Amino acid sequence: MQEEYPLYTLLIEITKKCNAACDQCGSRCDIHSEEILSKEQILAALRDIKDNIGTYTMLNITGGEPLLRRDLFEIMSQASDMGFEWGMVTNGSLITDASIEKMKSSGMKTVTVSVDGLRETHDELRHLPGSWDHIIKALRKLRKADFLDHIQVTFTANRRNVYEFETLYGILNTVGLDSIRVSFMDPIGRALDNTELLLTREEILYFTGLVNKLNAKRRGTKIIWGCPHYLGKLLDNRTFFCFAGIYTASILVNGDIFVCPNVERREELIQGNILTDSFGEVWKNRFTRFRNRTLPEKCGACPHRDGCRGDSLHTTDFDKNEPIFCYRDFIEKPDMQKYKDSLFARYPDVSIYEISSGEEDAVELLIEPDAFSSIKQYFHLGRKNPQSMYEQQMALIGFVCGNTGVVRYVIPCDGAFRAADNAIFSTKILKTVDKELKIINNNYYKSSDRALPGSECSAGKPMRFLGFIHSHPTQSELQYSVGDDLIHARMLKKYGFYVGVLVNPEDASMGAYYGKELRQAKLIVPEV
Repeated sequence: MQEEYPLYTLLIEITKKCNAACDQCGSRCDIHSEEILSKEQILAALRDIKDNIGTYTMLNITGGEPLLRRDLFEIMSQASDMGFEWGMVTNGSLITDASIEKMKSSGMKTVTVSVDGLRETHDELRHLPGSWDHIIKALRKLRKADFLDHIQVTFTANRRNVYEFETLYGILNTVGLDSIRVSFMDPIGRALDNTELLLTREEILYFTGLVNKLNAKRRGTKIIWGCPHYLGKLLDNRTFFCFAGIYTASILVNGDIFVCPNVERREELIQGNILTDSFGEVWKNRFTRFRNRTLPEKCGACPHRDGCRGDSLHTTDFDKNEPIFCYRDFIEKPDMQKYKDSLFARYPDVSIYEISSGEEDAVELLIEPDAFSSIKQYFHLGRKNPQSMYEQQMALIGFVCGNTGVVRYVIPCDGAFRAADNAIFSTKILKTVDKELKIINNNYYKSSDRALPGSECSAGKPMRFLGFIHSHPTQSELQYSVGDDLIHARMLKKYGFYVGVLVNPEDASMGAYYGKELRQAKLIVPEV
């Protein structure tokens, strides 16, 4: 059994304490988490592994933040003396000259440090002001110390940082890393509280294309993929298989013997506990559920089944034995017409209008009838109204399907501007929109009716910010102002997909614009 399933990697969750509270974190570690296993209990498990499996297994120390455990280097020094090689995954914010010396003296071989964007974005995502600058300095110190076999940075792509990676890559190239490990933010752990950060199809296409381009140049630091799921032609049609329970296992913070720590911690999936069981015996004789996997029923007719093989365990719905979401939606171009047909079948009395420049490849913005009803009422479209004499603004909330943004909700941006210019832009407005978007997603994901009948375009997609619609009451020919241009550029950089919509309330004329060149988008709206 040991020869059939060699344990190449053992992840040890040395603590769940963490000094960060990362928005994209796959777990929910925090500074108040308790340490349960003692030094002696961890070392006893390692001696058992040495006797029953061997010391070829690489120990990967993770958390939480491992450097918060005071006896970390005492434990790992003894592990090194037993013959194990070990490395650590850290957020890097606590690396000091003293800890670097302890890393060296305890025999540490590898380090993986998380860097999730440029300075401002990284610090905001991790809620650790000043950490980016500290980490970059720490990485340079680790390289200068010259005792590690491998120095790696991990980058988790999300909607807030995905367009910063190319610039970040240039900076990291000056550090002297051995590799950069990239992956996508997945809807697990604390990330479920921040689903607006999940990548869209367009952002996944952009990011995979960028990584492929940077690697093809064969200059600079090598970029490798972590657990990106199966992405077909986007990753050279390489097959994907989750090695959890086959070549990889973990010891959780409470001693539970498990697969990957990112997998849902269900009682029936726990294989034992080092406080009562021999890890070596458990590894040899259990883990059968993970080694005898069956392909999910819904994958049976999928043309990608041989390459995907049911995808990753950490994004599996174990109640249904199927993936939580499927990247086939990103590999294959979605059928937006099917969605439109199913949508407007629900509104047989609504006439649909398309406002377009005639460009075939133009981005579309489809405003669902209920959302458009709110827009019509808010802006008093087609009517004279004193409130319409001021510029007004609403945030557009929905999802992206292929080349089409679908507006399902709208949020008025009145703020404190009731008696003034309601379209004044401020960071306060963005914070308000982000707050209300989280409320929408919390309720949206709890709803059993996530998709319209006959459509897969909206299934399982979190709502996200798509753009602003604001009024220009006196313009007969709708055009962006200089201020609108600046806001558009800022929003495009921040959100990736962004469409700005202008409206003249009295005559109910509308126009939509997207991209750096402010091209005219196709606007699909119900009858005014």
